[in-house]
Amino acid sequence: MKKRISIVIPMYNAENYIEQCLASILNQPLTKNDYEIIIINDGSKDGSLIKATEISKEDENITVFTQENKGVSAARNKGIDLANGKYIWFIDADDYIISDTANHLLSFAEKHDLDILQFNKIRTESRALNKTATKHIDISKIEIFNGKEYASKVDLNDSCCTNLYKKEFVLSTKIRFIEGKVMEDMTFNAELFPLAEKITHFPIDTYRYVINPNSIWTNKESNAFKKSIKDFIFMAKKFSEFIEYYNVNNIGTNIIKHKQQEMLYNVSKRLLMSNFNISEISTIMDDLSKNNLHPISPFNGKSFLRKVETFSFNNKYLFISTIFIYRMFKRPINYFIIKKHQRKRERLIKKTIVKFD
Repeated sequence: MKKRISIVIPMYNAENYIEQCLASILNQPLTKNDYEIIIINDGSKDGSLIKATEISKEDENITVFTQENKGVSAARNKGIDLANGKYIWFIDADDYIISDTANHLLSFAEKHDLDILQFNKIRTESRALNKTATKHIDISKIEIFNGKEYASKVDLNDSCCTNLYKKEFVLSTKIRFIEGKVMEDMTFNAELFPLAEKITHFPIDTYRYVINPNSIWTNKESNAFKKSIKDFIFMAKKFSEFIEYYNVNNIGTNIIKHKQQEMLYNVSKRLLMSNFNISEISTIMDDLSKNNLHPISPFNGKSFLRKVETFSFNNKYLFISTIFIYRMFKRPINYFIIKKHQRKRERLIKKTIVKFD
């Protein structure tokens, strides 16, 4: 029997998180005939598979598949192939969703026969932000777009976890996640969004993207952190291809160019904090220049720090000098500036949620 929605969960070493993730889904006001949960165990080395299998034995809507470790993109692609629902929702195993939201999203997508429905998330380190920050939604003001309009005027969502995708639409495009890379969500959406016939944003806070401070992606000394920099650059180059495609097909490029600039700014921050040696950093910056990705656009916002960071990155030798200074004073900078900013952000997030109790 065809389901209304297939929830695809790529899982890798999520033993401590998968139970909360599944509970947040199972607590949604959907009937057993409405949904299926497909867990793709991507070669986990901890107890993730055992825990997920135990939970699946208690709920027939949960199916667990196992593959050798190929990465999150391969797991999502496998989920697309296995999905039996009209819509697909990708949820990461270490994240969770807010109760009484999935039903609103799904009903709206079905009513308007949307190809893609985007919604909101909050990035946080907390696993207890269980209330939505959305107070009221005026559905009458939600406008439906075609994909070209949406990509030109509204957004190109950075994450695949805050969209519902109509499976039939995704299959018709033959677009899949690029395997073996991080930030593959961005290229997937940038390529897919313009092809949609009907797409919109539903302004409800639904998803909790949990930042793990001990993740290999945030550990500046890890090989994975270095790989993330190379993958960001790969994706920025892919965006140059997409920008050319957008131009040829009369799709506005302001949003996609902004996204590319954000990627490159992220590269600059990660390079600053990485343990690449100076000659490697010099080679990377030369490659960016060769591909017209450096210098990046000056920052015109209010943040003085970002203006300084951008100015430094755009001057190669100044940037390299900045790296030397950062490495000399890394510990106090991390504690008094970076960690202080993270703690302030968490306090603001918690205040926002409390307002809507």
